[in-house]
Amino acid sequence: MTEISAWLAAFAEDQRRPEEVARWAAATADAILADGEVDVADLRPLILEAVEQHWYAFLDRITLPEAPFELVPSAQAVALEAARRHIGLPLLLKVYQRAQEASWDFAVQVVRQAPDDLDHEALLVWFWTKANVWFGSSVEQSVLIHQNETNRIRQRGDARRFEVVSEALDTRSVSPAELSAALAGHPVNIPGHVALVAHALTADSIEQLEPALNAVTRRAGHVRSVLVRPGGRDVWAWLALGDLPDAVTDTGIDPTAVRVTMGVGGSGLDGFVAAHLDAQAAQRVALAPGRHEPVTAYDDVAALVLVSQDQDAAERFARTTLRGLADPPQSRLRETVREVLTSAETADRLAERLGVHKNTIRYRVAQAERLLGRPLRERAGDLLLALDYHDAFLANPTVKMHRNS
Repeated sequence: MTEISAWLAAFAEDQRRPEEVARWAAATADAILADGEVDVADLRPLILEAVEQHWYAFLDRITLPEAPFELVPSAQAVALEAARRHIGLPLLLKVYQRAQEASWDFAVQVVRQAPDDLDHEALLVWFWTKANVWFGSSVEQSVLIHQNETNRIRQRGDARRFEVVSEALDTRSVSPAELSAALAGHPVNIPGHVALVAHALTADSIEQLEPALNAVTRRAGHVRSVLVRPGGRDVWAWLALGDLPDAVTDTGIDPTAVRVTMGVGGSGLDGFVAAHLDAQAAQRVALAPGRHEPVTAYDDVAALVLVSQDQDAAERFARTTLRGLADPPQSRLRETVREVLTSAETADRLAERLGVHKNTIRYRVAQAERLLGRPLRERAGDLLLALDYHDAFLANPTVKMHRNS
């Protein structure tokens, strides 16, 4: 091995000649940019500089094997520039992959040209081991730099975006042009807006917020959308849609992790604000103990949202309206009453759909009317609203609604 060490020291001295370094850097840069798959041609000067610095540092390791690894400055600059250009990690990793392939080809060629009395296999293993460690450390530190810079840029942009949107929501003192600019060109002066608010039920499900919003957007027809991150467990979004689709189902959202609410507003800045306020208001119902739907539209629960703004009064209304029907054992009767009041089917068809005899339906209706003390159709609207409130907020007596939810 002593002979190999001596040969490596001579190899390092020879390779440090400026013309050799320039040749190696140019060949490696060409390999990185060869087929256009790695589309960073305008970064060639910086890549050349990074390859040169990498090569000098690697050659130093041959004579100073115990020197601690430190990513060369130009490689740090490449990672930073990639993040600032919104070039993703896969492309950055592709750069290192191409460089590693070029290095291996070079090492094989060097070993072939080494003196015959050297152990070529041991020399090749040395190059392979050292190069793998070098590239592994370089990739690890480059990824960390890229991620930190990406997060810094996003947080800076998120903060500015949230600041402008908050001003628009609170005071409407932001012009549509300024708001659109802060939202990366999202249209504000359009006929209508749809706003979404996604809420994570636990800290662990925060990372599911954006996928949930993307799922709703896809179901709405892949319209243009924009996200705003206010922090905490919420993420907001606006769609350039104008109106909700007939139904937003099969989103794949896990309702035990995330709940999404939707609001619709009119044109311009006022519509932008109104849509968001409705989506936020719908969250009061979407997060109620008895609710389990992943997506809730304000228009579907508007009356319940308004009633629930005064929790004490709403509970009195529900219990007074339902009377004995509010008792915990009467859940089956409450379900039957809802079906009867919301269905246009005949008693026979309704019984068939529910899988019971039609006389069972009549019996349950009679029981419900006895508990209510009045005919089922009398104040039917109040009865349905009371049922909605009971099922959302009172069906689980051990869980109390948060007044600020």
